[in-house]
Amino acid sequence: MAATLHRLVTRRDRITEQDGQKLREMVADYPGLPDRLRSELIAQIDRRTASKNGWTFVMLSPAQNAAVVSWLRTNSKRPLVAIGLWAELFTAMRTDTGEITLTRDELAERVGETVQHVSSIMTELEGIGAISRRRQKVAGMRGPGMVRYFMNSRVATHLTGAARDEAQNAAPPLLVLMEGGKPAD
Repeated sequence: MAATLHRLVTRRDRITEQDGQKLREMVADYPGLPDRLRSELIAQIDRRTASKNGWTFVMLSPAQNAAVVSWLRTNSKRPLVAIGLWAELFTAMRTDTGEITLTRDELAERVGETVQHVSSIMTELEGIGAISRRRQKVAGMRGPGMVRYFMNSRVATHLTGAARDEAQNAAPPLLVLMEGGKPAD
């Protein structure tokens, strides 16, 4: 008698793309859910409903990515950590908004650096337009609010067609590399 091999289907694999979309819509429309929690839940749904081999789709501009890496390599106070952090941002990028879903503490843990150094590197990335930073007020928390980071859609996006064009037109320009006073080609 010949043996048959069956692929193990885990609970995680059972969530289909269609189920994931329904769940996403429910979370997005749920009243009173804090924005940060909503964002984290949607990011988790996206990760679990990615293709079977775990790949997600993000369009990355090779030229823009190379410009960021080059700038970090030559200008960052901590170039190796900065390049590692830059790579980590793509693993935590929410596909529908470009939000980086990890906190500074979580990013610091991933790259083995202090929160202060991660904050400095994120400030460098913001300074060259690779990311943007927004503050969100948190009930009961003093100060300007919690920092949320977003990828510049001119560098990386999952959007296609007109939606991508619109997002990229609204995004701030990324740094322009100069050679001898003229933009590099």
